[in-house]
Amino acid sequence: MDVILRRISDAPSLPLIWRHMTRYFRRHGFDASSYYIIRSGSNLPATPPLQDGYSHEEIETYLSFDFQRLDIVPRIALAAGVPVRWREAWAGVQLTADERAFLTALQAVNFPDGYSLPCYGPGNRNAVMSITSRDDTFRPPMAELTQLQFAAQAAHLRICALFADEVALNRQLSSREKEILDWVARGKSNTVIAEILEISPGTVDTYMRRIYEKLEVSDRTSAAVKGVGLGLIAA
Repeated sequence: MDVILRRISDAPSLPLIWRHMTRYFRRHGFDASSYYIIRSGSNLPATPPLQDGYSHEEIETYLSFDFQRLDIVPRIALAAGVPVRWREAWAGVQLTADERAFLTALQAVNFPDGYSLPCYGPGNRNAVMSITSRDDTFRPPMAELTQLQFAAQAAHLRICALFADEVALNRQLSSREKEILDWVARGKSNTVIAEILEISPGTVDTYMRRIYEKLEVSDRTSAAVKGVGLGLIAA
């Protein structure tokens, strides 16, 4: 435990913290993981999750729905304050028709079971890290899950601190860049964003390259997570 906490504390960037966490989760038997920043005041995901280890089909299925509204597990985990198993969360509530359709679609692509670890930050800047094992018989004890949650909490606080440091540097996006990043955070592709804003896909690509450069990231999900974390777009 001391090793992962030291690595988190020393990590200078979001990508490196995330790399440390995915390796840590794998050492504990979890082969896929994700990280959400939560929309302030609603307990709903603010962005598509940073993820590692999920298949293209699983990701595409998840993002094809209004996951920010239909995935009930993040808000259940944040309300509980302890690690929550997905299967038990879904079974413990009365689902709407849309929620049931979302769950059925995930089951159709054999989306694995997993656990969500709630994380709490300053100014109600909360998050959820989720972990999955492809071995359906794998049942870690609650003491181990609690240890994993402690590490996830430390990582989230470190990320919040990095965001606070970068805000002080006043790295800002233009109004158009913020608008495009906001649509990225809602899970929209560049093609769809171009249609919404009535500009060419090439222009969106150009804006995305500028956003990556300003935020010092290399992919759209990291850009959305960092944009929300820095307060550059609404959470």
